[in-house]
Amino acid sequence: MEFFNHQIIDKKWQDKWEQDGLYETPANPKNKKYVLDMFPYPSGAGLHVGHPEGYTATDILSRYLRMNGHDVLHPMGWDAFGLPAENYAIKQGVPPWESTAENINHFREQIKSIGLSYDWSREVNTSEPEYYRWTQWLFLQLYKKGLAYKKEASVNWCPKDKTVLANEQVVNGNCERCGTPVVQKLLSQWFFKITDYADRLLNDMDKVDWPEPIRQMQKNWIGRSEGAEIDFEIANDFNYVILHGFNGSPSKPAYAWLNDQIKDRGHNVVLPQLPNPANPTEEEQVDYVLKNVQFDRDTVLYGKSLGSVVALKVLEKLETPIAGLILVGGFLDGTKLHKKYPFETTFKWQFDFDKIKKNVGFIRILSDLSDTQAVPVEQGRLLHEKLGGEFIETVSIEQHFLATEEPAVLNAVFPQIKVFTTRPDTLFGATYMVLAPEHPLITNLQSVITNFSEVQVYVEATKQKTELQRTALEKDKTGIELKGIKAINPATKEQIPVWIADYVMSNYGTGAIMAVPAHDMRDFEFAKKYNLPIKEVIKPEGIMPKYLATPASAGRFGIVPGQNDLEFDCWTGDGILVNSEMFDGKKSEEMRPKMAAEFGRAKVQYKLRDWLVSRQRYWGAPIPVIYCSPPAGGCGMQPVPETDLPVKLPTDVDFLPTGESPIARSKTFHVVKCPKCGADARRDSDTMDTFVDSSWYFFRFTDPHNDKEFASPKMIKQWLPVDTYVGGAEHAVLHLLYARFFSKALSDMGLIDYGKVPTGDEPFAKLRNQGLIMGPDGEKMSKSRGNVINPDEVVKEFGADAFRMYEMFMGPLEDSKPWAPTGIVGVKRFLDKAWRHQQAANLGSDKPQIHKLIKKVTSDIGLFKFNTAISAFMEFLNENKDMSKQNWETLLILLAPFAPHMTEELWAGLGHTDSIHTQAWPKYEEKLTIDDTVTVVVQILGKMRTSLRVPAGSNEETVKVLALADANVQKHMANKSVTKVIFVTDKVINFVIK
Repeated sequence: MEFFNHQIIDKKWQDKWEQDGLYETPANPKNKKYVLDMFPYPSGAGLHVGHPEGYTATDILSRYLRMNGHDVLHPMGWDAFGLPAENYAIKQGVPPWESTAENINHFREQIKSIGLSYDWSREVNTSEPEYYRWTQWLFLQLYKKGLAYKKEASVNWCPKDKTVLANEQVVNGNCERCGTPVVQKLLSQWFFKITDYADRLLNDMDKVDWPEPIRQMQKNWIGRSEGAEIDFEIANDFNYVILHGFNGSPSKPAYAWLNDQIKDRGHNVVLPQLPNPANPTEEEQVDYVLKNVQFDRDTVLYGKSLGSVVALKVLEKLETPIAGLILVGGFLDGTKLHKKYPFETTFKWQFDFDKIKKNVGFIRILSDLSDTQAVPVEQGRLLHEKLGGEFIETVSIEQHFLATEEPAVLNAVFPQIKVFTTRPDTLFGATYMVLAPEHPLITNLQSVITNFSEVQVYVEATKQKTELQRTALEKDKTGIELKGIKAINPATKEQIPVWIADYVMSNYGTGAIMAVPAHDMRDFEFAKKYNLPIKEVIKPEGIMPKYLATPASAGRFGIVPGQNDLEFDCWTGDGILVNSEMFDGKKSEEMRPKMAAEFGRAKVQYKLRDWLVSRQRYWGAPIPVIYCSPPAGGCGMQPVPETDLPVKLPTDVDFLPTGESPIARSKTFHVVKCPKCGADARRDSDTMDTFVDSSWYFFRFTDPHNDKEFASPKMIKQWLPVDTYVGGAEHAVLHLLYARFFSKALSDMGLIDYGKVPTGDEPFAKLRNQGLIMGPDGEKMSKSRGNVINPDEVVKEFGADAFRMYEMFMGPLEDSKPWAPTGIVGVKRFLDKAWRHQQAANLGSDKPQIHKLIKKVTSDIGLFKFNTAISAFMEFLNENKDMSKQNWETLLILLAPFAPHMTEELWAGLGHTDSIHTQAWPKYEEKLTIDDTVTVVVQILGKMRTSLRVPAGSNEETVKVLALADANVQKHMANKSVTKVIFVTDKVINFVIK
């Protein structure tokens, strides 16, 4: 054949490679390399020419590594769950599992047509029960370790997709997937505690070879800042009633301590001795409280353990509403405790929750996560499920909050506003506070907020704004005071007003700020608008704020009017402390740690928020949790037993999104028994974020058919970490951050061990990003623009090798570049030229230039400079019309990773019976790669005037003589003298003249 007939040859060798199992992974690698692509999302549109760019790069690398003696794991699979697949199925009117399977088949055919050397025996599909069984199992491991938890929170809600989004999936206030403006919604959702790993995620970036922009994006997203956490107590005039628990007494140290703490703050306390504490009955204790204690609208009722049950029964019978209810270590069912108690049969375990909630303002529930002796934490969760309010899970000093002093109890009794600040030195200047409109304190204290209806209107209006709209620096600041509430500045002890404002975000810091308008521009603008106090506490040296530019203030600060520039509205820098009592006259930066210790505690804060993983859609892994609720049972939230996994998706659902998971309406899915008590129960109906599936798939590839564990520890240690990972930069703070979290958490659990490697528990040692391939019009490829290039058509017309090489030849891998329809023609011509070269009767003699080519291609593959390697091939073939058979075979081996089909055919044409892809990579002689002559640029005053070919290594004097003899140089040197010569060997000579 005079030309390379790809339509015959491509299929021939693809079938042969598959039949021979050429790319299957060795079972016991001796010199391993794990090369991985970010596995694709099989959409209905199929691949466009941009998708295989990264796949081609890793294929070239994998083939190169095999030829260099490495055993290579190079797998492929499908990130098959998620919203796009579900929406596509709805649009097509078919179940997601059918459309997804069809899309995967199409993708697989497209990828195979390009001749990529994947080990297809390790293919995984995240939407198959055999895979998501282990996604659910890993969820349960995180749950057991306290890294998966559920809480009510203000979440990002996409009105179009009707589901919540993680913070990382909101871009400029819009849904990352569909672009719809995101709103805030209060929902009970599952989170992964990625914030526990913030420091390690940040510090371990130095262990990996990643592009600097990706490293910086992750560091910025984690957002570490040092400062102080300071508590501002809420001022109140409440009277407290404390009900002790089983076998309790007001004289016990814990109650005596709490009594003293409340009285020290100026409040009245009633702490009755309940009758018959060792053998209590409901009627006796409830009647005693109702007869002996006065309740009014300023009363806060505190119930500890069994006292919480008595408190609930009292509230059922009260005629007068009270201010608040605090339940510490409380429960709803005395038969579900860790031990047997005599009150199991003397109390009735039914409650009128509607009446209780009607009779109380705020509700606060405190549960002990470490309690294994008395009350299971599930009872606290059940209380919260029935009553709402604020739910706090914590670890007490002594189980069941029995220590003499329990700070968590005091925090529950006296609500506090926690703030994080990097400037504790400005605390004396905090004249008001601002909460995010979503802050839970607003709901918890609604009974004492006198303008609550007005506040509600503002909160609802905020929900309609995107984060970008709320935080824009140029926007007009709006807010509303929470009337009836004051906070106490811990430094000045003054009561200061509390506001809410939409520029404060609930998902950053604590959702609250101390406002210091004299030293923060945002606070200053807000204070000026609403006429709030501005108090100077840092004296700038030499200049003075505009708003203090009066003779009186100038004299106070020792500043002479007219001699100092008034350059700013408020001072945000350092200076000398004033109006700060014992700290006056000290340097502000030196006092920061001291003031942090005096009024709060040193704290490192992160911008990173916990990962929200609940999704209200169908096509995802069901969350493996069961809820056991009265009257059938009362065990609360229970994990699905591992032996019952996988929890399979039901098929009796309507997939249309309604704002809750379609699974909630399944009749079969929720037919389940409580794994603890056997009573009728109900499954969690949300599914997991598809990024959970992709956070561990690289482990599964090491052992994809294991039905006993998510992957064998031996296989993980054998293959991990991934040596080279290639994918899009758009996943910098999504998949890449989540996968790193999974790796570290699983390592801490002892489920994985990479051994002693420099990267520690980092999953991806080297990361490289491919840039976008744009449409021929220079715009991003999309159906709406009509600029999508289908790789099937390109491969059919030009062949897989031309397609692969053009993708690599277009420019640097990491750059974005437009698809040029005529560009691939040049690559095809090169391949045809190489094809015809072998047909020549006389191949010629050895060419020493082959050593330069070996060195160049070897280096470029390692550096991912595939475009320059291809240029080197073209240049070599142009300059060497003939060569020896040995040189030709070397050229074919070098070209094989780039053009695997054509080189395999030519190799066989030379009489070889073994595959070219099993040949050893050529070696070069260093001395034959060194040029005899080099080009030296000649400059005058930095401008190039000519260039010279000189012997390599020529000294300055030799090059200077040759340069000054050049006519063009002489022309520009006329009547001028050389004052200085700058010389770089083999590179440049520059004359400085006058």
